[in-house]
Amino acid sequence: MNTIPALIAKAEESLRATRLLASEGFYDFAVGRVHAVMHYVAEAFLIRHGYAVADPGSVASAFALHLTATGYLPETFNRFLVEAARLRDRAEYQTDTGITADDVSEQIDRAKAFLYLAREELSDTPK
Repeated sequence: MNTIPALIAKAEESLRATRLLASEGFYDFAVGRVHAVMHYVAEAFLIRHGYAVADPGSVASAFALHLTATGYLPETFNRFLVEAARLRDRAEYQTDTGITADDVSEQIDRAKAFLYLAREELSDTPK
């Protein structure tokens, strides 16, 4: 089972990987990693609030239902997660994606916001 500290650590590693991929011009692959950052943080929040999600494909909908729709977290974070998933899917399943350095930069900023929120809200979580 995933733990909150392990998910946050994996999110931080994914952000570093995103930056490396983007710096080499691998924008399609970078958006996949940047989505992972948000996904891991969303899962950490769900665990913290007692919503263990067995299926990784259910994290985004559970995050929306239990954390943003209730007003606990701003809806903006759900929008960021959904948009990152759309970009990741485009990068994974299309050959001419049109994903640019600016797209990746915007996603990195959003992922950093997710991590900042996690550090603020989940920092007292036991290991």
